[in-house]
Amino acid sequence: MISGMKQMMITLLAMVLALPCVAQVNRLYMNDFEIEPDSTITVSLYLTNEDPTRGLQFNLKVPEGLTRCGYESTAYSNEYNMTVVCESTGANKYTAFVYPPTRICYPADNAREVVSFTFKASSGFKGGELVIDGCKGSTMDSKTFNIEGDTVVVTVPARSLVGIPVDQQSADEPFFNLQEKPAR
Repeated sequence: MISGMKQMMITLLAMVLALPCVAQVNRLYMNDFEIEPDSTITVSLYLTNEDPTRGLQFNLKVPEGLTRCGYESTAYSNEYNMTVVCESTGANKYTAFVYPPTRICYPADNAREVVSFTFKASSGFKGGELVIDGCKGSTMDSKTFNIEGDTVVVTVPARSLVGIPVDQQSADEPFFNLQEKPAR
C-alpha cells in the first residue's frame, strides 16, 4: 500500500512539474480571414510571448492576388512606443520590423495585437495561404530568440466564386452526346 501511494505521489508531482512546459510560447499569428475580390480588409497580427520582447522581425508571404497596402502599430504597441516598418522584398513577400526607440519591452503576455495590416484582393483573387515565418524576437540585452510563425487561410466567400469555376468551359465549346458527337 505504501509503495502504491509513493508511486501515485511521484506521478502527481511529475504532472504538476510538467504544466509550466505547456503554458505559453513565443508566437506571432493572425486569424484566418475571408475577403471579397476587389476589396480591402484590415487584419491584426497577434503576439503571444513568454519572454519580454524588445523587438520583432518576421516575413509575410501573401497569396497571389492579395497585396499588402498598409500597416500600422496598434494601441498596445503604441503603449510601448514601438515603431513598425514593413517593406516589400519581392513578389508577394514582405519583411517587417517592430522595435522601440528606447530600452523598453513588451511584457510577457497572451495574444496582444501588435500590428494591423490592410490587404487588398484583386478582382480575380480566389484565396490562398498567407505565411508568417522567419520570426525572431529580441530581449532587452539584444539577444535573439525564435518565435513561432503561422499559416493563415485566406478565403473568398462562395458567392464570389459563382460563375468562375476552374474547369468552366467557354460558351463556344459544344456539348457532346454519348456517341462523342457535338450535341446541338
